[in-house]
Amino acid sequence: MGSPHARARVFPLLAGGLIGCGGGAPLLHPAHALPPGIVSMGGGMSGQVALRQSPTAPNGARLQKVAVAPGIAPWVAGRAGLAGSNEAGLTYTARAVRLDARHAFDLEGPAISVGVGGSLVFPQRPGRGDDETRVRGGGFDVPILFGVRSRSDLYAIWIGPRGGLEFLGGSVLGDTVDPSTGSQFVDISVRHFQIGGVAGLRAGFRHLHVVVELDGAYHHAEGTFGKTPVSVDQVTLTPAGALVVTF
Repeated sequence: MGSPHARARVFPLLAGGLIGCGGGAPLLHPAHALPPGIVSMGGGMSGQVALRQSPTAPNGARLQKVAVAPGIAPWVAGRAGLAGSNEAGLTYTARAVRLDARHAFDLEGPAISVGVGGSLVFPQRPGRGDDETRVRGGGFDVPILFGVRSRSDLYAIWIGPRGGLEFLGGSVLGDTVDPSTGSQFVDISVRHFQIGGVAGLRAGFRHLHVVVELDGAYHHAEGTFGKTPVSVDQVTLTPAGALVVTF
């Protein structure tokens, strides 16, 4: 790491991770809600890995890139406890911004939380003129978590199902230039459904915790590439980790 050659290899990898826009959107919070007036803030990374072979159907790879979006992404979030065992949060993952709310049912030790999140999706980084995708959209997801924690909050463990739906539209870079418009971009419209599960662990002391989570999901995306119908099915694993401060 001390040599110039090592730094030259490592720094581009770190920079690529920071500006990545993979589709992973981990929760990275336990089933128990924060107490009213308590706030948490954290930052970390996620990496979404496609487990099935890349689509071979025409335009299938482009559809997977737009909808499933395998890759590395940053994770930055803030959460606030509300009265009545409720909680609200805001998460940024480069590809999307997610606003969510949830209610936790205290089972005298364990807890079950039911939430709903709405996301604004923007696969490309703003301000770039050479993007291969010019797609925008939105969606929602519903996570249900069951979890336990220690009395002193040294650790918390959670697991549960999570499903969601996205609607995306815009244009992507095609293989040829349309002679009628002079543009190489082709209109695309996508509906993306996913369902899977979440498992996570948080450990730390007092106001500082390390959080790790593993999400698995089945994805089905379908839509049109120009006037051609296209669909893709994929399975992903999304490991994630973050450092969270509560105050």
